[in-house]
Amino acid sequence: MAVISNVQSKLDNHNNEIVNEQINKLRHYYSEFFEYICNNYVTDVFETLKRFIYRDVAKNKFVLVYVLAEALEYYHNYVKPSIKESTIRQNESLLSEFGRFVDTLPENDKTIQILSQNGLNRYKEYLINKMNSRKTEGNKRRFGVGQLNRCGAIIAMLINKVFVVRDDDINPVVWIKVDDPRREDQKGYFPLLDNEVTAIENCLGLTDVEKEYRDLFLLQIECGQRVSDLAKILTGKYKVKHGQKFEYIVLSTMKENIKAYIPLTTKMRMMMDRVKSHKLVNPIEFEKKTKGKGNGTYNEAIRRIARKAGLNRVIVRIDASQKEVKKPLYETITSHYARCTFITNMIKNGESPEEVRRMSGHASDEMIRTVYAQLTDEEIIKNLESRLKLNHDENGITMD
Repeated sequence: MAVISNVQSKLDNHNNEIVNEQINKLRHYYSEFFEYICNNYVTDVFETLKRFIYRDVAKNKFVLVYVLAEALEYYHNYVKPSIKESTIRQNESLLSEFGRFVDTLPENDKTIQILSQNGLNRYKEYLINKMNSRKTEGNKRRFGVGQLNRCGAIIAMLINKVFVVRDDDINPVVWIKVDDPRREDQKGYFPLLDNEVTAIENCLGLTDVEKEYRDLFLLQIECGQRVSDLAKILTGKYKVKHGQKFEYIVLSTMKENIKAYIPLTTKMRMMMDRVKSHKLVNPIEFEKKTKGKGNGTYNEAIRRIARKAGLNRVIVRIDASQKEVKKPLYETITSHYARCTFITNMIKNGESPEEVRRMSGHASDEMIRTVYAQLTDEEIIKNLESRLKLNHDENGITMD
């Protein structure tokens, strides 16, 4: 048995506990096997022993499933211990797909050696075939490019971050993403129109809780932050810096871990004061509910508000199976629409993608250019005219 001791590191004790757990399990299986062969006529003792040892899983799949599950636990506890609970659950779900892949392998391939570049390439082929079959079968449970890449990336990450680092005689691998043929603006997030924002502001018939969630949503439209960073604003986890025109909220974003610079306009201050006075949706409780647990309750409230506000514009998007999906806005709207609305409004007001990137806390301005800047010709011309200096040119021609 491996030694558990206070003089050892936490990591050593953790690894030894895992070893001892497996030793005890094998001892128990062997005891049952020994009792069985003492009471039964057995022609092939070795094959019988294997059936006892591997009985709780399908044949040698035991090796891969257990080893990968242990590696994922190790990654969550020691490589990235600050990881969100929702991400942990998602990673565990993604790992289960690899188990289904192992079921399709020949018996002699169901070993640890499948954790190689060749094995990863075979897994990729399996995932692509699954995605394509879902398209032709019209299965309601979509399996698109995003899910495919997440399934592959988690295996590559475990190989590189755990097995290679621990020197398990496994070489590094590379997961090459499968490109999504959809344009970014087809995937499902859309900015609200000015009249739709006004409809939310003036919506009647809301419950007291819905009124407070509406204020949160309007504040999010005003600052353009993700829900996780909105919670940080509400609880004061930021610094204030002075500029020439405004004071700026400077906060480190949760997802990108870069700084966002949010102008403290008069409206922004007013909305912050209103939200901080809430009695039912307390800012601190809001942060606790959204931290690492998703924001389902908030999104459900936004959809109820949108329905009451009459936001029935038809939203057309392309789903993961390349099919066109049409739904009314009040069914598709989420908190992320507020961020899209803020960024689009900033672009419409003539701000550059780089400036908007700084305000919204994006890592690059690529998303801003491809997703949010959905401007009409009239809006683009208006922006150009507001930026151009209407002076005489060298030929004395006036621009007016």
